Amino acid sequence: MTIFQMNRRKGHKFLASWAMFGFCMARIVSCILRIAWTTRIHNARLAIAASIFLNLGVMVVYAVVLVLANRILRATQPRLGWNPTLRKAIKISYIGIVAVVVLLLSFIIASVETLDQNVRTASLWIQRASNLYLLLLNCIAPVFLILSCLLPTDPESENFGSGSMRSKKIVLGVASFFCLFISGFRCGTIWAAPRPASDPAWYDHRALFYIVLLGFEVVVIYLFIFTRFDRLFWVPNGSNGAGDYSREHEKVDEHVTDKEAAFDSDVQSV
Repeated sequence: MTIFQMNRRKGHKFLASWAMFGFCMARIVSCILRIAWTTRIHNARLAIAASIFLNLGVMVVYAVVLVLANRILRATQPRLGWNPTLRKAIKISYIGIVAVVVLLLSFIIASVETLDQNVRTASLWIQRASNLYLLLLNCIAPVFLILSCLLPTDPESENFGSGSMRSKKIVLGVASFFCLFISGFRCGTIWAAPRPASDPAWYDHRALFYIVLLGFEVVVIYLFIFTRFDRLFWVPNGSNGAGDYSREHEKVDEHVTDKEAAFDSDVQSV
């Protein structure tokens, strides 16, 4: 949030920093609720709240990674990245995230508040379908990254933000790997056959829960902070087509050129 506010005062708008701050706050609340739940294990409301924050918070990271992948594809392959059909498909995928949030929120509460087996079965299948959708959603970023690397260089390709395109691809590749691993682990465990508490599966171990579901998220958070992704992936406000990502750099170059011309004129006059 400090980085976001400092950038905002300079006119550097990067909402992904704000989104990641919200995700961090959601994770703090998740851990607080889980700690409280250990002292009141029969409190259904605490269990519901802890489960909701745990399942819904990570979707913010998924959405941010998808936005960054889309920016790289648009910069390296403008004709494909700015294609109207692809743009509509990306918007639909964001709507799908909202739908998943609503469904998970509703059915997680319903499954805990009722003893009806039909409702619980429906809740299980909704959670399975939602996690499968999120897994497929997380496959989009690696696909975009692969396309930007393997397709022939577009003559209209451009760079954006600070740093090279290679550094952007490396940061995105690491982040998308961890997000894909997290979503794959969640999807695999929810689709696996239930095991009795007396004979848990290897993926039910507490260490895996904290390492994969929470530890990998911490890696993504600090990756974004230390690489200053707010500078690396920044694009000018109102970018809506090919060439818009680099127009801010062109303005800076023109400004520098004007200053140099004025300096040369002064030198000649002297």
